Amino acid sequence: MRLTACVALFCGVVLPVCAADYQNGQAAIAVIGQPNFSAHEPGLNPTALSISKDRLYVADKSNRLFAYDIGQLAATGLSPVAVLNQSVVAGISAVSVNGKSVAIADTTNHRVLVWHDVTSEAALKGPDVILSDASALVDPISVAVDGQRLYVGDAALHRVLVWNELPQSNNQPPDVVLGQPSDGPTATSINRPIALESDGQRLFVADSAYHRVLVFASSDIPLKSASLLNTATEAAGPLAPGTLITIAAAGFTDSSLAAPDDSGQPLPHQLSGVEVFLDGIGLPLISVSPTEIRAQLPYNIEDRSSASLHIASHGKSSSAIPVNLVAATPGLFAFPGKEPRPGMAFAASAPVSTSSPAHPGQVLTLWAAGLGLVSNPSDDSAPEAGVQNAQGDLAVQIPVTATVNGMPAEVVSATLPAGSIGVYQVRVILPPPLTGLASTAILTISQESRASNSVTIPIGATVE
Repeated sequence: MRLTACVALFCGVVLPVCAADYQNGQAAIAVIGQPNFSAHEPGLNPTALSISKDRLYVADKSNRLFAYDIGQLAATGLSPVAVLNQSVVAGISAVSVNGKSVAIADTTNHRVLVWHDVTSEAALKGPDVILSDASALVDPISVAVDGQRLYVGDAALHRVLVWNELPQSNNQPPDVVLGQPSDGPTATSINRPIALESDGQRLFVADSAYHRVLVFASSDIPLKSASLLNTATEAAGPLAPGTLITIAAAGFTDSSLAAPDDSGQPLPHQLSGVEVFLDGIGLPLISVSPTEIRAQLPYNIEDRSSASLHIASHGKSSSAIPVNLVAATPGLFAFPGKEPRPGMAFAASAPVSTSSPAHPGQVLTLWAAGLGLVSNPSDDSAPEAGVQNAQGDLAVQIPVTATVNGMPAEVVSATLPAGSIGVYQVRVILPPPLTGLASTAILTISQESRASNSVTIPIGATVE
């Protein structure tokens, strides 16, 4: 089954439209030198960057120069088109020239010097602007100018500062900060930004300590991490492989369009001109509207703990947001309302409602998202995002437990049913005795200590 038509989503958040720019704390859209954003494998040790005619040149500490074709940049698997045994002069990343503008990272004195026009007579007297610790700098080690913006890499604070225009006054604060504190490599973390380069639309950051080059992109529409939701829970947070997601995002389409339901065809990767990318890979789309987008995450992302998501449509793009990935993030589908919402449940092949309540001892069938990978599928039968499961009911890898009113309840099965796209089926026995009078119970499922949202279940008298 596809996402059932009765699952209504009411989480549209209108986001403002602005000119293409960078956003505080945004995620990188791509990584070069590693298979994914959370990998930290030895290999690339970048020291300097340069761009020429859709080629990114990366100088490595091993005295080699790598050339990458960035005309068609993907997030993973980008291999160099050429490798040269060529040393590069040390310190090149501390100076950047674009036209008549020059910026120098004076690391020893913890400052950045900026000349707007080095050909002017005034330039002989010194820089036009000096940026120091008063402008949020501590240990500037790299700079870049691209004709519009100034970028400064700060080693001590593990971040890159961005001025959307060349600063006009001493110690002018930056407009944007890229990089977030982290215990390891992620789509937002920067350890040591040893070199920077920009082509005007993308910023390349040589993150030497993590053996990679991060690629950040300016955007037309800001997107916040809180906009990315588990469709079942309608809440933000970590996501699991195969999870159905809802993105609260405005400005990408003026129309509403849904993929054909139960057509037997894979979900499209574009609807009404809208595309969603996770680590550069297009996601299958369930529906789009002026306020939200629904899609499914891939299953084959269990090898990473961090990813990057962004949206594109008709030449517009969103800022990238980080995605925290875990093995399972269970969520129960429920009807609209105040939390805990009424659960979508069946008992004795009939929908459970206040007029037709469930009874202790009955098997309750619920639907869920985010239960992760299934057990022991063969390579040719593993579920594929956006494609109906044609292999019969497949049990989930991570056991599911349940509680009803805080009491343990037996889980009969937790499967990805035949014909399903990302919607799991969980069957739970309601533990007796609950009550002798009609009432409402609270049901929750869990996997590896991660609990789902709670749902309400109308309960009738015990079945004799």
